[in-house]
Amino acid sequence: MLVESAWPEITEDAARPWAGRTVVVTGGLGFIGSTLAIALARAGAFPRILDNLDPLYGGNWRNVAPVADRVTVLVADIRDRRALRAALAGADAVFHLAAQTSHIDSMRDPFLDADVNVRGMLLLLEAIRREAPEAVLVNVGTRAQYGAAGNGPIREDTPARPTDVYGASKHCAEQYALVYHRCHGLDVRCVRATNVYGPRHQMKHGRYGILNWFVRLALDGAELPVYGDGSQRRDYLYVDDLVDALLRVAGGPAGELAGRVFNAGTGSGTAFAEMARQVVAACGSGRLRHVPWPEERRRIETGDAVLDATRLRDATGWNPRIALAEGIERTVRFYRRERKHYWPPAA
Repeated sequence: MLVESAWPEITEDAARPWAGRTVVVTGGLGFIGSTLAIALARAGAFPRILDNLDPLYGGNWRNVAPVADRVTVLVADIRDRRALRAALAGADAVFHLAAQTSHIDSMRDPFLDADVNVRGMLLLLEAIRREAPEAVLVNVGTRAQYGAAGNGPIREDTPARPTDVYGASKHCAEQYALVYHRCHGLDVRCVRATNVYGPRHQMKHGRYGILNWFVRLALDGAELPVYGDGSQRRDYLYVDDLVDALLRVAGGPAGELAGRVFNAGTGSGTAFAEMARQVVAACGSGRLRHVPWPEERRRIETGDAVLDATRLRDATGWNPRIALAEGIERTVRFYRRERKHYWPPAA
């Protein structure tokens, strides 16, 4: 059993509405989904997890170890209509986190990306419409929907110009969800999350979640590749802060939140190379190495990406609480303890 200090820290305001409610979390054995499921269980909710445990992604039974006796897990794909109906029956809320999330993989196999992220969303929306039409749906999107948005914090009204298929599919899925709100009356609320990091992220490969992958490399004493000069600024959000935001968005009144899009970010940018240096310092091992941009990554690079979360703060009272240095320290401590459950077996 995990020590309690590894459990997500959620504010009372975020946790208060959830006692006794049945909540579906798609992708709930993964990084963000499992953190959310633990928070819901501790708040007195009854989480139902839908996860396909695809070995490429982050599904891991260890992720829900603290609340294994308080969650129901259905091992199935988001594209399985029968499983969706079973998971959604009588649900009060749905958090949609199941997705194909690799930027590079989306370019290599756009059809799979669209099938999971777009068709999967449509199947979910239809299932909600039939099985749980009164449920709140929180769709978790990504800062990649904005693409190369230029300098300065990115607001929700910044035009969406994705630079890769993943960003495009996630934006398309969000638009479908909003159509179902307008046309079918579903209570849909959308959150676009910045670069999220922290405990329970998969550590098998670096296709997504670069900060966590750098923790893996540094703890292994390996090189951390920094493309170019590493000056591009990113907005890094600790997973507990994102979960707090999601619970606030879902738990608030429909009249103020339904049909709206919210950014979840710190509003503060950190140079990529500086993030890598902080990871090395926290681990006490590893080293930076500047390398040229690979062509497939250069083509989809967005440049600076910092989200303005003023709308979310004004609507829900949310503010991120965990600074980057502290979040990295917490992440490193978690993986030092839990390494055997997240590192792939030695060859």
